Amino acid sequence: MPSPSPDSRFLALRFAAQEATDFGMKDDAVRRFAELRDLGTADAEIARELRVPDDVVAALVKADQAQALAHRIAAGEEPMYPAPDPEHRVLDTRSGSSVVPLAVLILVLAGTIVYALLR
Repeated sequence: MPSPSPDSRFLALRFAAQEATDFGMKDDAVRRFAELRDLGTADAEIARELRVPDDVVAALVKADQAQALAHRIAAGEEPMYPAPDPEHRVLDTRSGSSVVPLAVLILVLAGTIVYALLR
């Protein structure tokens, strides 16, 4: 699966870093975070290498996961809204069907034609 656009991913991560550190994290550190995540580095190890608290890494991981989810939804790989649980599904319990209005229309047209012919 292709990863999200590097620009949009970087912007999402940089915004999360700015929020988590009050603009204390440099762009190079954000890029390094993305590299470490792509390599599968553990969160605690990322925090040690970047010299940031664990909660900052947690915020960046959350932003990265949200960006990846948004990319999968945009690519059509995942539904935007998951199907509801069976007990929350809405069932159409109206009486009749779409055949009834069609049958009535045909009867009215047939009646109009018969009336026109008998006149």
